[in-house]
Amino acid sequence: MGVGRFPQVDESRPRGPRRAGFLRGLASVSPLAMLVAALLLVPAVLGLEALFVSGAWSGVPLEYWLRKSSDDYVYVSWTVARNRQDPPGVPGIYVLGGSAARESIVGGESLARRVEEAGGPPVVAYDLGSPNQNFAQSLAVADNVPLPALLVVGVNPGRFTPSKGANQKQAVGKELLLESEYLREHVKGIAPQYRDDFSILPGVFSFLTSYADQHVRGLLTGRLPGRSYGQHRYNQRYLHPVAEKEAMVRKWNKRRAPVFEKNLESNLGMLEQLLERSRQRGVEVILVELPRNEEIIAGRFDWALAMYQPRVRELAGRYGVPYVDFSQEIGLGNEDFHDLSHLVEPGRELWEQRLAEELAAFYAQQSPTRAGSAGEAAEVEDTP
Repeated sequence: MGVGRFPQVDESRPRGPRRAGFLRGLASVSPLAMLVAALLLVPAVLGLEALFVSGAWSGVPLEYWLRKSSDDYVYVSWTVARNRQDPPGVPGIYVLGGSAARESIVGGESLARRVEEAGGPPVVAYDLGSPNQNFAQSLAVADNVPLPALLVVGVNPGRFTPSKGANQKQAVGKELLLESEYLREHVKGIAPQYRDDFSILPGVFSFLTSYADQHVRGLLTGRLPGRSYGQHRYNQRYLHPVAEKEAMVRKWNKRRAPVFEKNLESNLGMLEQLLERSRQRGVEVILVELPRNEEIIAGRFDWALAMYQPRVRELAGRYGVPYVDFSQEIGLGNEDFHDLSHLVEPGRELWEQRLAEELAAFYAQQSPTRAGSAGEAAEVEDTP
């Protein structure tokens, strides 16, 4: 039947001559022309890499790079790149961690204002929490922020669940478009499949592919990409009922607990690399226990806390960084949580205020000598 959605095909028509003609066409391409094309491709690819590695891509406003309004990975990458290109001129505070860190504060401007109100110096602050952010991604941020910088590195049981592979793929720029030679060298030593990688081009190509996939229809109709970034995904309009939160506790202990136990050591190792690289660059670090809905959890995650908290405390002591845990001291209740770890208003206001006080106290304890050393490190580190 030749009528319908598909054209009729004449199966009796010989195909050999057409195939032979196609092959002759390929053979007729000059090897010299192919070589010239390849040579022209190399600088184009290197230029594309340099665009992202240098941070120059942040010269285009963020709204045109976002694949969706909740594109945390691009927001983090772009913000760090923009600060590399145009340092803020005052100390920068960067809140790092998973989505629990993202939801823990009202925002960067609010946190910076509260730090100053609590007696701290003029600062700028950025909420760089992103879904399932692993310690390798946090390390990439540490390796790229301009000095002086203070990283607020959030920890909770979920931060110790990412697999080795999830951490290792950041060495090639997945999911953050940030290069870290330090991370790449570390990963090469533990993951043979990355020994031949020397750039973040895999991450760049992955991003551009997904970007085109998100925007292709709009581009074909002449609509340019452009949207604003939305930091918070949760608010008081919807909180999980108590029964659902109880089920989350049981589910985590049943399904996520084995993943946590399996990946704990590798994540502790990557956290140590983050602290080591931060010390090398002169980046300040504060380790902070992220909010936890203890009214519902009621001690049922204590076994996990007992496994990682002493180890984190030991690392903090060895590297001379504070490790604070105040979420159970500020009056947070079940009504302040969307679930077990994501704060909503007014809980995030309470948590942000206490964090600001901790940060102001941290700055107050810094000696002029140490502050001067950080400034000198910034001058040396960021000189092209």
